Amino acid sequence: MRRAAALPAIALAALSIIWGYNWVVMKVALIHSGPLTLAAIRFALAPICLLPLMLRTGERLLPTRAQLTPVLILGVMLAVNFAGTFVALRMSGTGKTAVLVYTMPIWVLLFARITLKERLNRLQLIAVFFAWAGLVVLIEPWRMHGAIVANLIAVAAGMSWGASVVYVKHLQRHGAMSMVALSVWQMAVAAAVLSVGALTIERGQSLVWTPGFTVALIYTSVVATGIAWLLFYYALRRMSAGMTGLGTLATPVIGVACAWLQLGEQPTPTEAVGMTLIGIGLAMLAWSGLQSARQTSTTELESR
Repeated sequence: MRRAAALPAIALAALSIIWGYNWVVMKVALIHSGPLTLAAIRFALAPICLLPLMLRTGERLLPTRAQLTPVLILGVMLAVNFAGTFVALRMSGTGKTAVLVYTMPIWVLLFARITLKERLNRLQLIAVFFAWAGLVVLIEPWRMHGAIVANLIAVAAGMSWGASVVYVKHLQRHGAMSMVALSVWQMAVAAAVLSVGALTIERGQSLVWTPGFTVALIYTSVVATGIAWLLFYYALRRMSAGMTGLGTLATPVIGVACAWLQLGEQPTPTEAVGMTLIGIGLAMLAWSGLQSARQTSTTELESR
């Protein structure tokens, strides 16, 4: 019994390690490939890993006419997210890019406030303040250095990710939609969009198929996308959304540590301060989500 209860936590820990180390893997893969090309190949391969789960659960292999528009919108958002992520990762440091992209929960709060009219509690407002302060410190707008472009692109990737999460929440309010099927469909759309971009923009850039690149591609496509999403769904089905979010909070921290150990990308004192401020903000958001989930659970029990 205890072993069964521990499995979701183990899956979540494995997921954080896989996603955290994937930042180093993507940085290495970008040595041999253009950003759009790498992202296109990743999302062309990743859905194949989720197809067996779709077949097992009896999901439709193709979206209905009503689902087609949301799938196209989310696919384009996913393409923008990872195009920005890979471009920023190629231009800037691995750890800094990971932290900036993982400001996604902050943008979810703000976009949900604007579009879904969701109110922010006091802890969430404080979290937003810490995250914004960290963003300012990391981007350093007072110093017009070359890295500011990469930093802004990484933030834009996080914003696109946050917008897609809010859009999914909107879809869930207006009808259930399988997250597994939605993931497969939007990945396929993203692969198509990114392929067009790669053929148009990166035609002159060479794709070098070395053994190292092949291993990195398998890791980022199969392990960090296909298998990792299976672990995420497994944990999400057996744990609260707040706990699941709290568990994935370790991902950018692991990314920073791995980049430091393997690539020698030691954060500067300024970067360390910015990352810490953002980390505090994200931790507050995760704690707020966990408290909300507990209150909801308590209310449901009392009403029975």
